[in-house]
Amino acid sequence: MKKAYAVIGANFGDEGKGLMTDLFCRTDGSVINIRGNGGAQAGHTVCTADGKRHIFSHIGSGCFAGADTYLSGYFIVNPLLFSKELSTLGKDIGNVFIDRRCIVTLPCDMLLNQFAETMRGKDRHGSCGVGIFETIVRSRNRQFAFTYGDVLRYGRAWLKGLINAVNSEYVPGRADELGIKGRAREELLDILANDILTENYLDELYAMVSLCIAADEQLIEDYGTAVFEGAQGLMLDQDRDDYFPNLTPSSTGMKNIRAILDRLEKRDTEVCYVTRSFFTRHGAGRFDTESKDIVQRYGLYDRTNAPNEYQGNFRYGWFDLPEFMASLALDKRYIAEGERTAIAVTHLDMTDGMIVCPTGKLMPEDIAYMAIADVLYKVSGETAGDVVCQPVTAKALSKR
Repeated sequence: MKKAYAVIGANFGDEGKGLMTDLFCRTDGSVINIRGNGGAQAGHTVCTADGKRHIFSHIGSGCFAGADTYLSGYFIVNPLLFSKELSTLGKDIGNVFIDRRCIVTLPCDMLLNQFAETMRGKDRHGSCGVGIFETIVRSRNRQFAFTYGDVLRYGRAWLKGLINAVNSEYVPGRADELGIKGRAREELLDILANDILTENYLDELYAMVSLCIAADEQLIEDYGTAVFEGAQGLMLDQDRDDYFPNLTPSSTGMKNIRAILDRLEKRDTEVCYVTRSFFTRHGAGRFDTESKDIVQRYGLYDRTNAPNEYQGNFRYGWFDLPEFMASLALDKRYIAEGERTAIAVTHLDMTDGMIVCPTGKLMPEDIAYMAIADVLYKVSGETAGDVVCQPVTAKALSKR
């Protein structure tokens, strides 16, 4: 039977989804790496034994393992960031398929996002500043919406006319809604009135079109293994009202993946929830176990998440067992009978192989047992070769 893996972040993102996606894509036969939510705000780091290191954004994190990429209809395409990533990776990225239903980010979406976050000051939402939510909001208005399929159907002149209409008719009203006023509003509209910006964007868009292949979900049937790569984490899901408003505007768990799988032939499926041995959060919002003490005690650091003008600093905290278990319970509603559940614990090399909670330490086997998982992946390093896989047989009973 064909196989499927779903890689899902269990926390606030930055758990190690890139590493686990890379691992699952390193299998015999044909592999398609599917992005099932979000967009280019993802930053999934993959390191290889031969020294390659890249933070994947558009391209699937299975690229180095030889997997093709499919940007599903739940993904938001950003031609500017696609071009930026391509300039780093080069063109040896395998096949990249884009679903015709994907909505597409415009420069105005990014700028509205960035200006709004700046205007919010200390009340920022913690956005990455790449226009994900603004793309969604604009796309709800049929007059100003378009998809990747529309790009292929209507051509450059039509799209330029649409962009000009968006900039002149939509943006002023949206800026008012976001509280972008005064000099900031004038600056925003002046930037968007520059025809060079639009032409450069269209150049990047059609360069992307020339390299990618339009597709739909039936493409997945052509591959022996499908690896779904989730973005962000369960505690940032758009439906997590307990963490509102500092959320991501997408379904970060199994919901979208379940919908895709149910439209395909049945596969031998494993759902892997990924967590660090401690908690992190990049951006504003509730973080119950945040602690400076844990950073000092364990010498924690991160090579990927530098301070961001819009997200702010990378934050650290203790492993929150009740929130971890509650998040998994909510998402497991979308796991079908007969599908395996796995837990992957990363960054164990930073915490002496243990999960560090506010009240003590747990072995990875403990939380895998409590989560009723079938498989446990223990990760002490940055590469697929640093992963140890074992079945979950019994509780470790070794709280320290």
